[in-house]
Amino acid sequence: MPKLTLSLLLVILVAVIGIGGVLDNFFNQYQTQLSKESDELSAYRQLGKSLASTLDKHQNAQQFIANWQQESKLSVTLAQLDDFFLPDSLKQSFYGGEPLVFETDNSISMHFIVPSQKSVLIFNIPPVVKESRNSALQLLLTGVFYLGILMMVLIWLYPLIKQLRQLRQTTKAFGEGQLKQRININSTSYIASIENEFNRMAQRIETLISDNKLLSDAVAHDLRTPLARLRFGIEILQETEKPETREKYQRHLSRDIDEMERLVNVLLNYARIEQSMMAVEQQSIDLNALVGQCVGAVADGDKVINWHATGAATVTGDANYLSMLINNLLGNALQYADNEITLMIAQSGTRLQFIISDDGPGIAKEKRSELLKPFMRGEQAHEKPGYGMGLAIVSRIAQLHDAKLVISDSVELGGAEFCVTFNQSI
Repeated sequence: MPKLTLSLLLVILVAVIGIGGVLDNFFNQYQTQLSKESDELSAYRQLGKSLASTLDKHQNAQQFIANWQQESKLSVTLAQLDDFFLPDSLKQSFYGGEPLVFETDNSISMHFIVPSQKSVLIFNIPPVVKESRNSALQLLLTGVFYLGILMMVLIWLYPLIKQLRQLRQTTKAFGEGQLKQRININSTSYIASIENEFNRMAQRIETLISDNKLLSDAVAHDLRTPLARLRFGIEILQETEKPETREKYQRHLSRDIDEMERLVNVLLNYARIEQSMMAVEQQSIDLNALVGQCVGAVADGDKVINWHATGAATVTGDANYLSMLINNLLGNALQYADNEITLMIAQSGTRLQFIISDDGPGIAKEKRSELLKPFMRGEQAHEKPGYGMGLAIVSRIAQLHDAKLVISDSVELGGAEFCVTFNQSI
């Protein structure tokens, strides 16, 4: 939005200053050329000079003026030169024969010197309205000015209207169920921030719908087995009377109920991650301390865990969910590692990387993206306990912390390597 506002202000300023300057320059050149080609007072100047020259040679100037007034409507008077006061800057040109022109709102007076009579010939003529000649041109240039501004604004609006139309079409298609629809964002777009937010929203909605489908399928699949065992156990309990057999099947029923309860808790935790993160006030977290706590809780196992804090490592987020992220990655490594696990934090400019690797069998490249979805498990995972939710939870927590999770092969240990890159490090 700041780009939109600044670009609009820039276009208006350029239009007003640029178009106004060009038109003003054109009008001034036209006025100069017009004044050179035609001067409304030139005829009066010539007449005044001729009349002053005649009066200079005439014996009775006052009688001549009286006769002139009877024959002409032009107001002409004769004043004494001693009564005509002039500044020194004008005296030389005036005494040299150049007329003086004085203009008021009501009239224009031209003054000519009559040397031999020691008088000043004064013409009083009606005002010449020069603007009348230029009124049509001024009106035309004013229209061109506003039309130019309008055209500049329309040129500026065209890409905005095009972008809004694209946003409308993409939104409509997305609302009709085409969840893959995204906006192609141009670097010069006025509404790039809105388009980015739409793409993020669309991606999140697509992920939620996909997760919902996966969760529904997983619930139907993973709950079906314990429910079937419960039904079978209840039927057996109804038919048996031996205390030992009843106790045995009661234990089985309790185990199946516990399994169902664990699955429901996992599903609820996964579903609540995003909603909970939206309500939590994020704070600065010491990632070294957090990793140390998680490692300390499982350090008594039979696997070697290599972890040493180096330097400051601070990220912005929620400590509980970051602990969940670390614990899930650490638990996954403990489950699949043969003997050794390595944890490290690396600083790269404004980014902070949390890396955990193991010496286990690793993860095939074609399976890595699938394992980040709920209830998706690797080939070796079927022999391990769990529901395939650990990495899905890690991926979701990373997204909500504006972090990126990448799975690769560990160069040092030969197994899988998980790297979470945070953009919020200090």
